[in-house]
Amino acid sequence: MKSLNPQLRKKGLQMVLEPTVDPALGPVYTFESIKPGMTNSDVAYRLYYAGEVSKWSASRRKAIDKAAKKIKARQEKEERERERTRATSASASSTSGSSSCSSSSGSGEE
Repeated sequence: MKSLNPQLRKKGLQMVLEPTVDPALGPVYTFESIKPGMTNSDVAYRLYYAGEVSKWSASRRKAIDKAAKKIKARQEKEERERERTRATSASASSTSGSSSCSSSSGSGEE
């Protein structure tokens, strides 16, 4: 919340901590206008605009791209590990299967 307060103050708003606490959501805040004569719709628009600006900011986009690359790399690594375990389990089952086949075929020739 510390980084949000200065941004809101630039927009003419402030967050006020309410004395009540919601058990499900935690602390409750109220947004109030610093400038006189602001209506609730003005406050709502400024909050919306502040959210849109932060949503599409360059630093947020960079963080999203960085996180997406990490997630993709982790998924590729997990997929390679799965393929590796499949290959080792398949080779282990084929070697045990071939040895059982040779013993059964040898007993049939006698």
